[in-house]
Amino acid sequence: MLQRAWILPHAQKARINSHDVLAEALEKAYSKLKTHAEAHDDLDASIQLSRLPDHLKFLTLLSKPPTPVTLRNAESIIQKIENPQHDKPTLTWKDILAEEPFEGQHWEGVYGLPPGSTVERWETRSDGSTPSLSPWESESDLDELHSSSDLSAVPESPPLAPITQQRTGESAMGSTRDPINMYRHRQDVEELQARQYWRAEWRAEADVDKPFNIGDASSLAPSFHRALGSRATLSIDGPSKENYRHEEDIVREVLTGLQGRRNMMFTWMHSGPNAFSFVLSPTAPRVLHLTAGAQASIVASFASLATTLVHLRKFTSAIFARASSSTTSRTDGPTQPAHLARFHRRSTQTLEAFGDALDAELRAFDTWCAAREEAICRAHGGVSPGPPLMVSLLSLEKAVRDAFGDAPAVLLHLVRTLVQKAQRAPEPIIEVWTFPDLPARSTPSAVTALLLDALLGALQERVSMGEDVTAHALARVFGASVEPVWAMMQRWMRDGMPVRENPVVLARTQENTMGAVADEFFVEDNEVVMLDPDFWSDGFTLRQGGTGGSNLDGGTSSSVPVFLVHVAELVLATGKVTGLLRALEISSLFDGDNDDDEGSRRPWMSKWRSFRSLLGPSISEGEAADPVVSAEASIASSEGLSQIVYDELLPYSEKAHAALTRVLIEDCDLWAHLNAIEDLFLMRRGDAMSHFVDVLFTRMDTRQPWNDFHFMNSAFRDVVALYPGHAASRWIDASLVRFSYPAKAPAQERSIAQTVRALDGLLVEYAVPFPLTYVFGPRTMRVLSGVFVLVLQVRRAKSVLERILVRSGVVGGGKKVDGEMKVFYAVRGRLSWFVNTLLNFITTNVIHTQILTFHKAFREAKSLDEMIQLQNDHLDKLEGRCLLQRNTAALHRAIMSILDMALHYTDVFVSFAGDTTHDISRASLRGHASRRSRHRSRRLRAQRKDVIGFAQAPSVLHADDDSDEDDDDVDEESLAGHSGREPSFSIGASFAEDGFMERLDKMSSELDALVRFVRRGVESLAAGTGEAAPAFGVFAFALEDWDR
Repeated sequence: MLQRAWILPHAQKARINSHDVLAEALEKAYSKLKTHAEAHDDLDASIQLSRLPDHLKFLTLLSKPPTPVTLRNAESIIQKIENPQHDKPTLTWKDILAEEPFEGQHWEGVYGLPPGSTVERWETRSDGSTPSLSPWESESDLDELHSSSDLSAVPESPPLAPITQQRTGESAMGSTRDPINMYRHRQDVEELQARQYWRAEWRAEADVDKPFNIGDASSLAPSFHRALGSRATLSIDGPSKENYRHEEDIVREVLTGLQGRRNMMFTWMHSGPNAFSFVLSPTAPRVLHLTAGAQASIVASFASLATTLVHLRKFTSAIFARASSSTTSRTDGPTQPAHLARFHRRSTQTLEAFGDALDAELRAFDTWCAAREEAICRAHGGVSPGPPLMVSLLSLEKAVRDAFGDAPAVLLHLVRTLVQKAQRAPEPIIEVWTFPDLPARSTPSAVTALLLDALLGALQERVSMGEDVTAHALARVFGASVEPVWAMMQRWMRDGMPVRENPVVLARTQENTMGAVADEFFVEDNEVVMLDPDFWSDGFTLRQGGTGGSNLDGGTSSSVPVFLVHVAELVLATGKVTGLLRALEISSLFDGDNDDDEGSRRPWMSKWRSFRSLLGPSISEGEAADPVVSAEASIASSEGLSQIVYDELLPYSEKAHAALTRVLIEDCDLWAHLNAIEDLFLMRRGDAMSHFVDVLFTRMDTRQPWNDFHFMNSAFRDVVALYPGHAASRWIDASLVRFSYPAKAPAQERSIAQTVRALDGLLVEYAVPFPLTYVFGPRTMRVLSGVFVLVLQVRRAKSVLERILVRSGVVGGGKKVDGEMKVFYAVRGRLSWFVNTLLNFITTNVIHTQILTFHKAFREAKSLDEMIQLQNDHLDKLEGRCLLQRNTAALHRAIMSILDMALHYTDVFVSFAGDTTHDISRASLRGHASRRSRHRSRRLRAQRKDVIGFAQAPSVLHADDDSDEDDDDVDEESLAGHSGREPSFSIGASFAEDGFMERLDKMSSELDALVRFVRRGVESLAAGTGEAAPAFGVFAFALEDWDR
């Protein structure tokens, strides 16, 4: 019914479409199939009856609408059904089973019967069981019928073929047959067994009882045995009891043992002093022409080689087992985070590649041994194509050394050294195959570096000694072991650093194209967010050593292989550049390179070569017989190999850096932001910044809070808005600038009238767009803010001094003070000279000169790292030449003391002369100056009435204010240890007590001492050998005019 439900609708559909021939063919084919299936007596049917509906359903589902070809086929099917052609019957199992057993032509020739013969009366000869079809199980029956003595009578030439009996109309007559002829193959078996020298009952045909003959080498071993043995023991353990073999057979056994298979010569020791090694078997056969000692010495060397090889085989097997178990656990287990998956992976890819390279060398050795044994067998059989083959133990030892050198021993020593260093063991570990299961005591990257460094060191040592065969084997292993790290370098440089998603920016970054950094790679992911300004320097760094701080040889450990030390920074920088370009969605680098031959574009870094191809063609092709020729020059030294790697990676790095540099300059407006930063922080924009500074100084003079956050930022925006031009053409975007000042106590906020150090907390910030934050980071803002504050402090002192107008004539009270005013004028002149000299040095010889040098070098920068380095050097030079570093703190404090003295001088002059001040720098702010004069007049009256003094902390120049020492003697060395914002000159006495002239004298003497101290310090800096010496030389030369 199921078939009908699938077939008849198709027939009806064919009739509807006027395809009657197709419908008739379907109906007739279905009827024939149904009739054939109901018979179900065909034992040779290839389709089971129960599966027939499924087959029909499958075929109907695969069918297509009928075509003209389908209709022609339908006519052919109808023709064959209506006019069937009967084929010749074939022999089937049904026909075979229908006949009597062992009758018919299909039994002719079975069991050795002649053609045309059959076995009659089989039922009387049969024991009721079916004979086995295996030829091996009939061997016991043949042994029972004929003994070996009977087989010896069988002639070597085969008998004549039996005469075929002619069948007549009567019963067929069988011919008599020799039953021994049926078991001729038994002789062949005996001959094969006679060659099986490894059987215990096998004995050599040589006569061991013959006396020693110097012309017969085979008499040496039995003669020595008899000579060394006692007469009593010879009857028990004489030469006749020894098991002797031919030397070619011993060589074959040694070759078998070297391949790690069971043999007669070696036995494995599980305990004792020779544990985990092969030794000479006590039942090993002897060679007739070698004494026992000589044979033991020769075989011992092969046993040592076999031990080395089996240790390497067990090590590679352990590495492969650990790798396969790790792969299985990751495949079958639930999905785990990347860091947990890496934790479960105990063996690194480099270690697995090293194990695979060792396995390749071992398989090459086994192939060589098998070929050697095959040559012996061919020569023994007389089918060797070449000259006669000389086989001996000594020739085998030389052939092994010529073919493989000391490579197995060197590799095993290297593995033991690696395991010892990785496990930090005091002694070498013999069971090296336990290394994958031992607890990890070193990081994967450190293990990788140890392995590659050990391989390279052993390789260079063998190259220097001229051991070409061993060096070539080590070069193959080294090249294969480096490939995983080389592939990681390619992925890192091609795909870039992995970028983590951030909800603020980079939301469209495709993180799935960038995998996590492998633990064995020498680049470490510190998991810093990309928007962090320190991401470029701290996000991805080179891994540090992970073997306890130092290796066993006394050197410091590292996670970077020796030959990659010089290119590690290049690889790190290239990967970061590529990752940043991918995060910025810049496709210019990844569009591919032009293919000159095909006119198409190849993917980025598609021409990446394998590491083995860098070492030369002989290494990449793996020709064991060729000496190290092309690779010798590249691996003779780590520096030479590093140069080859560097030359290979440099074009990719330069292209990536060029693409990012072009993006920073063209798309991110690097130079526009740099000019804006310099105009703001270094006050290169003289008109606008002078206007802003005047606003701040006016705020300070009127005793209003100058450090208010909203006042400073709104005042700066107002100043920027005063200059013509639309927002795009202005020298700076005011919305990107922010002035801030830390919260201070009210008394400290008012200290701007007494010391310029009140400006020290001022911080200026400029918001640069991403990714320029890597170039102009927080350190840039901090250092440039320090320079800005220093210039602002000098200009504050200059402004205060310029506001004082010293006139000769009458002051308050109508009293003439021409002589006293001359003293004020002299002190003011000396202060103004120093302040102007300092300001000129900072603005001209430091800021302007350094900016010109910096711009010249910055324009030639070819990478982001170079830009950052130049910017950091630029900041260091500015900070050092402005005396803002720690080593020049004493000079900086002395300069601050001189600037504070300018403020104090103003207070002294106002106290003496009343409101005799004149603002020569801000003519538009005279109203503020008049209010300032009235305020100072009230303060003057209060001072004259109450006689107040300045209670200060210990001065930078005096350890104690109450000291009886002369005020003119200045302790200049105390500048190095003083800090604070208080004025640093002596103000211990009140105006009423000392008077104005005495105070001016003390101020003049302290000013002279401070200037001389600064001059000596600057002269010492100018005498140095640094780059800043010429600049300080100019300042020192200018300060020499102080004494004139």
